[in-house]
Amino acid sequence: MATVGRLESSREAILDILRRRDGASVDELSHELGLAGATVRRHLDVLMRDGYVSASQVRGGMGRPRYSFSITEAGAELFPHHYVRLTRRLIDEIVALGPSETTGRPGIEIANLIFEKMAERLAREYGPRVEGRTLEERVRSTARLLAEEGIDFEVAATARGVQLLGRGCPCQRLGGLATTFEGGAHGACEHDRRLLERILGASVTPLTESELPHDFVCGYRIEPVETDG
Repeated sequence: MATVGRLESSREAILDILRRRDGASVDELSHELGLAGATVRRHLDVLMRDGYVSASQVRGGMGRPRYSFSITEAGAELFPHHYVRLTRRLIDEIVALGPSETTGRPGIEIANLIFEKMAERLAREYGPRVEGRTLEERVRSTARLLAEEGIDFEVAATARGVQLLGRGCPCQRLGGLATTFEGGAHGACEHDRRLLERILGASVTPLTESELPHDFVCGYRIEPVETDG
């Protein structure tokens, strides 16, 4: 089987974008990669030929048919299995649930309970392992630790403070668990927010959609906790 390291770099970049999205058009890929549409199409042709990408027609609109491209299971196999460890943790939490915690509860409440318990466990495990003297150093250390679980954040140091930017989390894949907070915060997850607060001992505020850089679906501003006196 081919590996990502053997793929032409632009094709690797296309696969990397598609594995973080439900689908993308040629125009979207062209814009993000800074490549001509014709070049992107040639790369997609090769990736579809090799079985790493599939295409589906997007209905609606006039003129020439539009297509959305998605990564296939074979394409995803080229990347490390980021969610294997996290999936095992979720299964452990499900198995540990007692009848009193599930009886009479709808599925979405049970799912929320499972993610909350997992967030508490992760905070207890990783909190003591966070390194760094400054807030930014601690945030970067936290991002590295959570990456081991398949929770993918990028750190951005801005004039307004330190930010953690994400491209999605397991909660969002379950629809109703991703929370839109007051003030226009977009795609943020309350479980992730509380997890970050517990690990960092800092204030974590979801970013609004207008504050998110391109290609990120959620983000959080990390600030020191204000203390009296």
